[in-house]
Amino acid sequence: MLTLAPLQDALNPDGYPLIEAEAKLLFLKGGHYCFQYRQGEKETYKFLSPDTVRAAFQHERIDSGWIPNGVKRLGICRQGQWYVQFIPPAKRTFTFTNIDSSGEPISLTIPMMGTVFMLCGDTCYIWATKQKTFAAEAPIYHVPLPNIYGDGRICMGTENNLSNYAEGIERLAKAWQMFMTAPFNNHLVNGKSYTHPEDIHEKLIQLQKSNRYPINDLVQCGSSVQVAINMVINR
Repeated sequence: MLTLAPLQDALNPDGYPLIEAEAKLLFLKGGHYCFQYRQGEKETYKFLSPDTVRAAFQHERIDSGWIPNGVKRLGICRQGQWYVQFIPPAKRTFTFTNIDSSGEPISLTIPMMGTVFMLCGDTCYIWATKQKTFAAEAPIYHVPLPNIYGDGRICMGTENNLSNYAEGIERLAKAWQMFMTAPFNNHLVNGKSYTHPEDIHEKLIQLQKSNRYPINDLVQCGSSVQVAINMVINR
């Protein structure tokens, strides 16, 4: 619990008591807030929670909008609004470039495992799981696709800029659409398969007629969905 005595300097940082002002809000180290106000002839201090401070400055109505299926968690952090959505296993079609010498785009339909898709501010993340339904404590694995960094961050390309769209849950659907329709190249293709560690393209080509992704070939990249999400929102 915070006590007043160790914070005397912080509570009067400019050396002036409340003379002209009726009150002031102090931003203290460690993310604490203190409200200094006049009560009769006496100056009083009251510590406030971040939620209380936010409510005092937020007068606009907040509406999440219609929440899409699979959205499991949402919030606000330093990077902005964030959303977590579970995408169940299904066959999905992706476009790839630079697979062969022609350089022409090629579409591959791949049986995908369950994935956790996250939008945080303007940045997208995706992780694979071996689960058919969402589980926060489930281990996470590299999604077997190019253009995804080791921490799950997606390289969306300069042409796919989410900052052009207003904040709100609609951005989550837009981000997923960008991910599904943008062509994948030969960037970040290694380390995502035990059988094809050098280039995931080779594995994906083999799976054209398969109904399920061989989940034992997934390469683990984190302890759990929960830990991965917390690492993103606490940056």
